[in-house]
Amino acid sequence: MKAIIVTDFAYKGPKRKGRGTGHQGLRATLKYLQYRDNRNQHIQQDEDTERWVDNGLGQHYRAIFENCDKLQSKHVLGWTWVISPAPDLMALVPEDDRRDLVVDLTERIVEEYYTSRGFEVPEYSYVLHDRLTKPEDDSEPLQQLHTHVVLPGTAPLAGSDRQAVYNNKEKGHDALFRDIASRHFSEALDRLVGPEWHKLREEAPTIEQPEPSVPSGDNLDDWFPR
Repeated sequence: MKAIIVTDFAYKGPKRKGRGTGHQGLRATLKYLQYRDNRNQHIQQDEDTERWVDNGLGQHYRAIFENCDKLQSKHVLGWTWVISPAPDLMALVPEDDRRDLVVDLTERIVEEYYTSRGFEVPEYSYVLHDRLTKPEDDSEPLQQLHTHVVLPGTAPLAGSDRQAVYNNKEKGHDALFRDIASRHFSEALDRLVGPEWHKLREEAPTIEQPEPSVPSGDNLDDWFPR
């Protein structure tokens, strides 16, 4: 069945191992996320620009970078998440409710993921981006609201000091992330749209296809081609 929401996490380590890595790589990524425009352009760089929703990590890329540096673990300087609800399902949501939905969804996912792992919710910040899909057929492009979440390499743990946070596919962390996101988005769609949205995700005969290549790096156009 086609996914109802795309989730992904990546990280920047403190050691530089080439372009886009280490402290310089995280700083460049944060700056890029802050000044990328809602569609095709970048906005003017201004110290007063407030793009980030600050939940303790900072409201400007410089502050976020400095806090990640202070709260890093041995191997992780900062985590970068993507949370992107399916555009065809978001199109069913009244336009005036879409941004609030993605903001609320992002915070619910972050908070439940960490508490499910036994951590307290760490400091984090996120930015909401808006882009258009690029259909392969002649259909109209759809709005694609999504968030980029930045979290430090450590998180509070009740009764002890901060502990390193690692997200490993082999330990089921990516499945947990995806399941939490899918459940919260499903509940939101039931509330805002009603049960009819399920018709867009009814099972269809599957066709064997080769495994798709997984993008690397932080270029959004690799993950969400126009």
